[in-house]
Amino acid sequence: MIPERYKNAEYESVPEQIRALCKSMGESRKGIYLHGSVGTGKTHFAYAIKKHHDKPETGRFAMLWNMTELLHDMRKDFDAPYGEKMRPEESIMAHKGLVIIDDVGAEKISDWVAETFYLIVNRRYEDMLPTIFTSNLNPQALADRIGDRTVSRIVEMCDVVEISGTDRRITNVKSNKVNV
Repeated sequence: MIPERYKNAEYESVPEQIRALCKSMGESRKGIYLHGSVGTGKTHFAYAIKKHHDKPETGRFAMLWNMTELLHDMRKDFDAPYGEKMRPEESIMAHKGLVIIDDVGAEKISDWVAETFYLIVNRRYEDMLPTIFTSNLNPQALADRIGDRTVSRIVEMCDVVEISGTDRRITNVKSNKVNV
């Protein structure tokens, strides 16, 4: 499901370099690690890529998860009765198509978070399945947060692309002036 904010995200808004990498994912079997400052459009690009990739007529769909929401849903499973567990991590690890994980590194890090993320990354790495990650952190900063083993796999399985620019959310703010 595409959130309302990203319903108008268009693939044509994705920079050509990133579109070229998306086009070659099937052949190269490499994903993309998009990183850059807050508000530079990484999540917008992720949803635009998902919309472009999805082909309902053929049953092809990309999975897109915000990392913090994924962890939240996984935690809800802890106390759920067995038959009611969602197991989103298992669906990600089993999905043979494109997976996009947004905002990696925004989550509060614990041993459980680092281990769980490693399991997801490692499965996708071993199966050579294209995965797109977005993060405000460059690979070294992410490694400092979650560990070298996971980031080493991400860097090998992905083309690393830095998105530069200013925070679009702040730049596009229109202030209202009120005289009192």
